[in-house]
Amino acid sequence: MESQALSRWLDTVIANLLAEKKQTVKTVRVVITGSDVTTLPVTLRGMRALEHAGYRLRVAFSHSAILGGLKIALLADMAAGVVVDDKSADEQLAGGEDYDSLYLPALSGNSLTKIALGIRDNLATGWVFHALEKQKNVIATLPPELLNQADSGFPPPLMARLAGYADVLRQYGIAVTGINSDVQVSTEITGKKRLITLSDIRQHRTTQRLRIDSNTLITPAAQDEIRRQNITVIR
Repeated sequence: MESQALSRWLDTVIANLLAEKKQTVKTVRVVITGSDVTTLPVTLRGMRALEHAGYRLRVAFSHSAILGGLKIALLADMAAGVVVDDKSADEQLAGGEDYDSLYLPALSGNSLTKIALGIRDNLATGWVFHALEKQKNVIATLPPELLNQADSGFPPPLMARLAGYADVLRQYGIAVTGINSDVQVSTEITGKKRLITLSDIRQHRTTQRLRIDSNTLITPAAQDEIRRQNITVIR
């Protein structure tokens, strides 16, 4: 994956969390899903960036991540201070008040689809809807196969459908980053979004004015693109 694209992912992840950080130590729940080991560099860099920003991480692994070897691979490189939650999904969710934000690195297409359709039948979807109900901050990044059609081999209609699902998650209030800017999710940025990302700005092509709520956050990379395109932001 290109280092520039990876930096933009991390830019969005960290910016959305730092905006609400206070003096006290905050806990970020990290849910690792899927079995694609190629996502390890992105996942590790995201987690390390959060650690360096002063967040306490509590990590849980889905069934597929355990069987596919992601858990073993990540445990070998995770910092000693990271807490791993080995309880069952039901036990985790039953006592899951001890976090401030939820982070899902390299969210799979399967989990993306289920969340968009409101299906709650695995660890990732359970945590997402738990966080939304508790009004927690939720951030999800998409893996390479959902970023580029050449990497996925998916036909254009399917890529468009997945992009549409990503937009549904944004409407839920989830900060979703990494969707391929060549796949148009929407032509307008809604005023209810919590976070405006670089991908959002690149898709905003209908006018040179961007209307957002006063409490909406804009990542640094998105701000640079706004200046480059000479877009007027109206709060």
